[in-house]
Amino acid sequence: MERQVIFRDRQEFQAADMESLQSFVDQSLRHLVSDAITGERMFVGLTVTSPSSTELEVAPGRLWDGPEGKVFRKDQAERISVFSHLPVSDQRWLAVSVIGQEVEDDIQPRDFLVDLQSGQTEPRAVAMERRRQVVVQITPGIESPAPDKPEVPTGYTLVAYVRLSTSGVQEIEPAENRQLMRLFETFQQAKANAEQLQRIAPLIASITTELSNLSKQLAALQHQADVTELAADVALIKDRLELPDDYTSYGGDLFLDPEESDTENTEYYARVEEGIRMPWAGETEQQPALFNPYASEVKNLDGLILPDFDEVVRLRVGGKSGELAIGQYQYQTHEMRQGTRTRTRIRYGPTREVCTNGVGWRQGGYDFVKNVFEGPAHGYQELERYGEHNGHHWKRIRKYWRDTYQETYWYVETVTHTINGSQIAETFMAPSSGWITGVNLYLTKPATDGVIYLHLMEVALGMPNRMRCFAAAEAAPGDLQTHPRPTYFRFAQPVYVAAGERYAFTVTTAGDHKLATVQGTQLGSGTLFHSTDGAYYQGDFTKDLMFDLVYAEFKTARTAVELAPLSLSGGIADLDLLMEATIPEATELIIEYQKSGDSNWYPVAEGTADQLLGLPALLHLRATFVGSRECMPGLALPGSRFRAARPATSFRHISRSRILAASSEDIDVILDLEAWDGDKHTCTCKLLSGDKSYEPDSTSDQARSYTVAGEVVPALRRTFNFKPEPGTGISQYQIQIEGSTTTALQYFHVAKRMDIAK
Repeated sequence: MERQVIFRDRQEFQAADMESLQSFVDQSLRHLVSDAITGERMFVGLTVTSPSSTELEVAPGRLWDGPEGKVFRKDQAERISVFSHLPVSDQRWLAVSVIGQEVEDDIQPRDFLVDLQSGQTEPRAVAMERRRQVVVQITPGIESPAPDKPEVPTGYTLVAYVRLSTSGVQEIEPAENRQLMRLFETFQQAKANAEQLQRIAPLIASITTELSNLSKQLAALQHQADVTELAADVALIKDRLELPDDYTSYGGDLFLDPEESDTENTEYYARVEEGIRMPWAGETEQQPALFNPYASEVKNLDGLILPDFDEVVRLRVGGKSGELAIGQYQYQTHEMRQGTRTRTRIRYGPTREVCTNGVGWRQGGYDFVKNVFEGPAHGYQELERYGEHNGHHWKRIRKYWRDTYQETYWYVETVTHTINGSQIAETFMAPSSGWITGVNLYLTKPATDGVIYLHLMEVALGMPNRMRCFAAAEAAPGDLQTHPRPTYFRFAQPVYVAAGERYAFTVTTAGDHKLATVQGTQLGSGTLFHSTDGAYYQGDFTKDLMFDLVYAEFKTARTAVELAPLSLSGGIADLDLLMEATIPEATELIIEYQKSGDSNWYPVAEGTADQLLGLPALLHLRATFVGSRECMPGLALPGSRFRAARPATSFRHISRSRILAASSEDIDVILDLEAWDGDKHTCTCKLLSGDKSYEPDSTSDQARSYTVAGEVVPALRRTFNFKPEPGTGISQYQIQIEGSTTTALQYFHVAKRMDIAK
């Protein structure tokens, strides 16, 4: 006990001393409750049952009021009739809650002294006991086909929810998270955990060593599929090159990336782009921009260019039947990963000869996103092959290359949103292909605080996929409207959705906002979800949120807008357009150029690249959008880069060091030279080892060719034989390849390199 009343012999005893006796004990017990047992309002017993269809019975128990440190009791079971709460036609929820009250009880007659002189007394009936008792409260919810659970009055502790139908009690849902656990039960659980920990402690102690050993073993292994594919490729290479099986000191490069090129070497002067090619003698790169920032034929929406449009509602899920309190769900941290529009890259010019090693993208061993879409490399006959791998669609036509990533949004570059609050979500099926500009939500009871965040995302397994989010909007409390007026969540940039595909939007807030709901799940062909743990969603198949999808409706089916021009001193022979663009099926986004002194516009497309043979120094550009009033392509300026360049007439490529297991005196270097013209082109090779260089002892050529849609393109396989350091050989070397052309508009490229140390 924290405080005591002190009594002494022959000391006066007053009534206040007796009051202090019990108040001191009460204070100590209250501190014990709030400090050691619980700081929340919890209960023991108070079980809610249904002895009949229209009655509830609350069993005896106690309410532990942690904030006050008081314990309230209920000694006898209490029966409560719910007949007056039965719904007329649908269903409703009741909230059974309790609160503690202090009442004075046990009325008894007691004599009170009324005259000190005479000692006269008089009897009075007074309460002799102050009791802390539990009082039960029934709170009915709103009647509805899909009723919401009512909120518990302030200061009350929820004991159970009871669902009523027209026939009576249908379901009792106890509030188990408020039941106080006994100290002995806690001790038993802790004891069991300690015993379990003692059993697994030796295993935990050795897990670090086991993981280290496992890591070393895994580092020495390759994925079986990779090993199988590699073995097949090596067997084909050996067979094609007629190599004996005991040759192991060999290597090769398809030049799809610069990984095996010594680009840091000061003598290096080449470009690796589906083969070794001439480097750029001159180049310029810029972010595309509108020539007239105030052009009325398009809208510039935070950098996204779309033809001019109006906003219309294409999907309306209406007919309010209830409301949903977002704050009733668990408050947690939500992380969403937002992607961007994918890329299209067009490379165009009279020097763009197709390389047969382009099929190497199909092998899956190269990072095509990094090497093709990350950025421009910091006769028009169709090649006999198209390719597609992991969403990468490539097309190679002489003088025109086009690469497209098939998915509408990609998640190579992402922005992570972390938001705290309660979250609900709604899935829906897009009624038509087009650009969504925003979402209307209907609030029945906006709160005075708490921003509402809305995120649009893809769907996986029928549920929202927060790792594939592609749009976000928010509304401050001051901007919220009350039903029937909608609250418009406008996206900074419209987002494209495809007809018949399922999408979802999440609503996240820390405020006590309530949203309107509609009965059934037919209108939007979707499902209402709430987040249970920040990752998993629980569906509600009885209702949907009330919402509208707002689309862009374009004013014309074709729009052209002029862009800022490109210029390069010495002339332009090549265009490399990396565009962050969405180009739906049945639409086109065409980049066109106009040369100075020429009134014609030429599309960056098949069959027009010869217009650059004159090396124009300035090109006027424009973008032409072709589609329909419902759907058009879109171009994002900040995520796009336009490059103009002119190649040099020579190159020098140096490989990374090749290290052999043993010295070799006989080395062959084999090069595949494509688009070759022996009258205009030269190509030589040498080996570099330390401070020495080795010229080939002999060179042999084998004429080859490859077919481009019926047109034969000349090629050459050239073999260089080296015999360095007779008697000792070399064990480490680099391969230097040099090439040149006599004309700035006719080029060859090195498609493949193979070297064999015998």
